[in-house]
Amino acid sequence: MAKYELLIFDLDDTLINNDENVRYAFKKMLALLGEQYSDNLFSSWQQFDKKFWLDFYNGKIITPYEKSDERYVPYVQSLRYYQFFNKKISIEEALKINPLFLNWLKEKVVAEDGCYETLEHLYNCGYKLVVATNGANQAVESKLSKINCQKFIAKTFSADMTRECVTKPNPVFFEELLTYLDYHDKDKILLIGDSLHSEVQGGMNSGIDTCWYNKYHEPLKEPYQPTMEINNLKQLVKKI
Repeated sequence: MAKYELLIFDLDDTLINNDENVRYAFKKMLALLGEQYSDNLFSSWQQFDKKFWLDFYNGKIITPYEKSDERYVPYVQSLRYYQFFNKKISIEEALKINPLFLNWLKEKVVAEDGCYETLEHLYNCGYKLVVATNGANQAVESKLSKINCQKFIAKTFSADMTRECVTKPNPVFFEELLTYLDYHDKDKILLIGDSLHSEVQGGMNSGIDTCWYNKYHEPLKEPYQPTMEINNLKQLVKKI
């Protein structure tokens, strides 16, 4: 008898090859701003964006809005462009760019290798499949649809749906996720994702088993302790 009933997947860099997705949106944004694309510039954006969201989680991002204000999330998202371009654009311009950037993220979507086959198999085996992401909710359904996997996913959940506007690995994110799903048997839940910080630490913080999707065969760092590890998605079928 299978131990797990509910499988909660991260989206970007777990089911979706996020590098190509973001590269496309980044190129479109540069073209709009009259800037020249280069791989080095894109690499800088990726590093900056990753640090930005870590700073956000650690409470280092200051905004003029309360978390309960509907302007809060778009402002935080837009602040990235404003800061990255060294204030060459105004915050007002950044706010106008943000919905465009989020829409560009939907236009080119590439699935991770083995994504469709793995989700199809797990779905047919009777697992309940859910996607939970720190990304914007408005892009989730579109991304899943473009990789033809929407039919396998029972529900989706994102950080901008939380009352507290929190992200993984904050335990509050997972508390709100489980409330949203109306499912609370943690012993029968498995979190699957590429991030030691988000999924593995989030699971450790919340008492939920985790599967680290380590496609680049990176060494495991302290103090992270995933329940299991896979290097490609198809391995998950045999692990559970």
